[in-house]
Amino acid sequence: MPQMPAVLANTLMPWFAKPSHVTHVEALSARLKRVRFEGASLRGVVHEPGHEVEFRVSATEFRHYTPSLLDAQHGIMEVVFYLHGQGPGSAWAQGLKAGDAVDILGPGGRLAVDPDADSHLFLGDETCLGLFQAMVRALPSPLRLSGAVEVEPGCEDWLEKVGVPLTAVTREPGGARGEALCAWLGRNVRKEATCYLAGHAGSIVRLRQELLERHGLDKRALRSKAYWADGKRGL
Repeated sequence: MPQMPAVLANTLMPWFAKPSHVTHVEALSARLKRVRFEGASLRGVVHEPGHEVEFRVSATEFRHYTPSLLDAQHGIMEVVFYLHGQGPGSAWAQGLKAGDAVDILGPGGRLAVDPDADSHLFLGDETCLGLFQAMVRALPSPLRLSGAVEVEPGCEDWLEKVGVPLTAVTREPGGARGEALCAWLGRNVRKEATCYLAGHAGSIVRLRQELLERHGLDKRALRSKAYWADGKRGL
């Protein structure tokens, strides 16, 4: 639901949205922000790490984000926002401050940790940091974990700041998205793993092809979630 007429959104939001307030904002870097939302409406929600929520970011536009934390017992949710500076979602997240009232739609979705996997392999970009933090927390054992996150030069410490125990790989200036991930994958593939691919849609297609055709993984071992695509808005 990336867009909806304002009149219709005004009518539906009171029926379906969960009211909350921003209680804490943490600037992890100039373009990375952790925001905590709290509200009685978040207590008791049914949620799997990897599920997403939706925010109304303007009068007519909505954007999906994946909580890095959702504590249904205490009505607390946290989201790590990557502030890329393009579009209404980034502008809305940039402006969030303590005390703001925020309505939340969801959570929902199909992406979740495979509890029966022998090991887990995570591959994505800056937009996946909150997702990967939530899913790593849900793993039965961190000893069966590996993966990489592709970031811009100078942003390699973002994973540590968020709390994501994966490898940062640097996207070379002018290089194709996903290239650094494919190079890392060639040295670190685990054929017994369940693989979680997220972030840039084009990179997911490329990584999926590498895993299936070059490394011989079963397509049933691949789980994916595209957050954005070149030339498109509001995935």
